[in-house]
Amino acid sequence: MLNWRQFVSDTWRGYQKVQLDAIRAHAEKRQIITTNMMGWFDAYDHYTVSQDLDFASWDDYVGSGHLNIVDNGARHDLTRGFLRKNFWVMETQPGFVNWHANNNALDKGEVRAMAWHDIAHGAEAVEYWQWRSDLNGQEQYHGVLVGADGTPVPLYDEVKQTGEEFVKAEPVLAGTTVKSEVALINDYNSRWSINWQRHNKAFDPVEALKSYYGPVRELVRSVDVVSDTAPLSGYKLVVAPALNVLTPEAVKNLEAYVRGGGHLVLGQRSGMKDEDNTLYPERQPGPLAGMLGARVEQWYALQQPVPVTGDWGSGTSPMWAEQIGVKSPDTKVLMRYGTSNGWLDGQPAAVTRKVGKGSITYIGAGLDEATMKQAAKWMVEESGAKTFMADVPETVEVSVREGDGRHVVIMENLGESTTVTLPQAMSDVLKGGSVSSVKLEKYGVAVLKF
Repeated sequence: MLNWRQFVSDTWRGYQKVQLDAIRAHAEKRQIITTNMMGWFDAYDHYTVSQDLDFASWDDYVGSGHLNIVDNGARHDLTRGFLRKNFWVMETQPGFVNWHANNNALDKGEVRAMAWHDIAHGAEAVEYWQWRSDLNGQEQYHGVLVGADGTPVPLYDEVKQTGEEFVKAEPVLAGTTVKSEVALINDYNSRWSINWQRHNKAFDPVEALKSYYGPVRELVRSVDVVSDTAPLSGYKLVVAPALNVLTPEAVKNLEAYVRGGGHLVLGQRSGMKDEDNTLYPERQPGPLAGMLGARVEQWYALQQPVPVTGDWGSGTSPMWAEQIGVKSPDTKVLMRYGTSNGWLDGQPAAVTRKVGKGSITYIGAGLDEATMKQAAKWMVEESGAKTFMADVPETVEVSVREGDGRHVVIMENLGESTTVTLPQAMSDVLKGGSVSSVKLEKYGVAVLKF
């Protein structure tokens, strides 16, 4: 099954390259080629399929409900990581879609906030589907900017305002990108392998990734999402949640990263299988167990949350727990399980070991939200990654793009009106002048430069 998915990925890449070669034979040098991916969609390996494109892009839809800055932000950063450079949002919803059970409209101001959210994560373009109502076909009820009669719908002016703001901000944003000291590993082999045998139906590898992404990004304000064979030496912290399948190339890459002074954190279910989806004869994390100085003695799908306590406070592991055995005297226990099924009682739940100037950490517990925040704080502090504006309200997302000595701070507020105090005076790109604080109404946006 794993080989089949890899074959499908290679086939899609080959099919696409036939078209790319035909187009490039006649295209001008200024013309660039992409295709639209779809966020967490995993019918093929996006790292494979994107390799021959000039840049990556994706279709950003909320569907039902409202903008979730953690999930949507992670999908932006995932797309940016396919080729490790800025991307396009080729399609996004003008208010609402037509393919959910309840196709509610985004609130007034939310579409503008969503567009700036795209730019904040490295988008170079935001394009709406669709411009004008289809007179026929299955998307007749899909959101638009211009109605069937050719005149603007109420949302039109909000998008027009956003476009005018893009023009105003373009000189400041030109040549900037997201630069991160922290990376999260996304691996399609691992996601496929776990989803075929979840062992606990509630264990979702994408949700596992997001459980780390949200609290870590809240501290450092920019995170890359990359493959396990991407260059890692530039990162102070690399987190690999549920890296179930470890290929020889990935093992070599991760070992070199740690020995080079990097700080690697492995999450639950990591290092179980090799490139053929075969269980490693070594216990988890497989080839990295020697470097860790510990191994997973047994894993347990849980019916009830298991208590955990230690350096990150007290909390629970809701659906999965791994009993860790310490094999080296210099491997430190960070968290232990409380009373549960007998097997886990008092056993290590998270351990870490220094390796030269680097370190390797294994977290066998799926931490609840509050405990994960403390774990994220520990990871960032241990790695030396810089925090930025870490004390703003949770409803405000802060992002930074950099280039040519410029730092562009973009904020969107999805909650009630609030005032954010800045760490230093900054230029207000949209309103003009120098400011030391910014008042953000609900769905308010600020673009600042220092």
